[in-house]
Amino acid sequence: MAYADQRLAYASDRSMCNSAASPPYMRKLEDEIYQLRTVMEQVYLEEASFNSEVVIEISRKLDLKINEYMKHRFK
Repeated sequence: MAYADQRLAYASDRSMCNSAASPPYMRKLEDEIYQLRTVMEQVYLEEASFNSEVVIEISRKLDLKINEYMKHRFK
């Protein structure tokens, strides 16, 4: 959770991703990551805290998706 604020800023603009060149599985992961990030941002704004249980839960899911994406991206 220590890097949540950085994750919110990192590649929040979907135009930074080259989705057209990505395989369907990777595009799906990109979409899931984008959706989770968007939800986490919204919940953070509502809760006004990165320590909210809901924000932490979403952040953990986002971490798993990002790790999965990075594992497949560099194969």
